[in-house]
Amino acid sequence: MSDKINISVSLIDYIGEFDGGVGVILSLNLNDELYEMLYWFNPQNKRLFLIEDKFYQHFPEIRDIQEYEYFIDLLYHIDTEILPDKQEIFNEFL
Repeated sequence: MSDKINISVSLIDYIGEFDGGVGVILSLNLNDELYEMLYWFNPQNKRLFLIEDKFYQHFPEIRDIQEYEYFIDLLYHIDTEILPDKQEIFNEFL
C-alpha cells in the first residue's frame, strides 16, 4: 500500500434499534474504492463493525476491520464528525 491514503466516510442510512443498540450503514471510500459497513453501538459503549467481503479481498492480511492500521482514526472520525451526538441517536431509536 502506498504511504498516502485517502479515506472518507458517508452516513448512508439508519437501520434503527436492534439488540439494545442502534445500527447504521456507512460507506467507506478508501483510495477510491467503496466499501459498505455496518456500525452497531449501544449506550454501554459496546461496538460492532462489519464490512463487506470485498474489503478483505483487497486486504487479505486483515481478518477483522478492527485490525486495519487506521481503524482507531476511522472510528474517531465516524464518532465525532459523521454521526450526530450518540445520545440524540439513542433518544430517537431506543
